[in-house]
Amino acid sequence: MRNIGPKSSREISEIGIENRDELRALGIEETTRRLLFRFGSEKKISLNYLYALEGAIHDRDWRDITPTRKQELRALLDALRHELSGDQA
Repeated sequence: MRNIGPKSSREISEIGIENRDELRALGIEETTRRLLFRFGSEKKISLNYLYALEGAIHDRDWRDITPTRKQELRALLDALRHELSGDQA
């Protein structure tokens, strides 16, 4: 998949995604939720990781993501981290 390196590809495969169609069907929110649940204690899931996923879903370079969409992805990552940490706000 475009933008996805070997390590990320292994991680994505470990959460049950084998190709771009499966990634697209699951969507960025559920994919990120699964990555955070599976790997959150082992590594930091970065905003750049989400940019790479977004690019892979749409088969375009991650650097082509609009500033507005990047802001949405940042908010999504923050919300999911908060959700999975069990914090109550």
